[in-house]
Amino acid sequence: MIHYTILPEELIFYDPRQQTAERVVIQIDGVPMLVEQHRGDQAAIVQLLSPNPQDYLNPRFQPGTPIRLIPKI
Repeated sequence: MIHYTILPEELIFYDPRQQTAERVVIQIDGVPMLVEQHRGDQAAIVQLLSPNPQDYLNPRFQPGTPIRLIPKI
């Protein structure tokens, strides 16, 4: 059986015993994205949420790219 969906694999095959990192939606240079927080101020891009196709061609926003989170006041 083939299952087509836009949902991430982690949501479909959810295991409550598996510990997952915290994910938050942020914006960098006006581009919304889902990032996975690691220890301290470190994070990694998980998914872009932008409606602009040009944002997906920017190598800075490639999934897996490490970023540093700096809180804004």
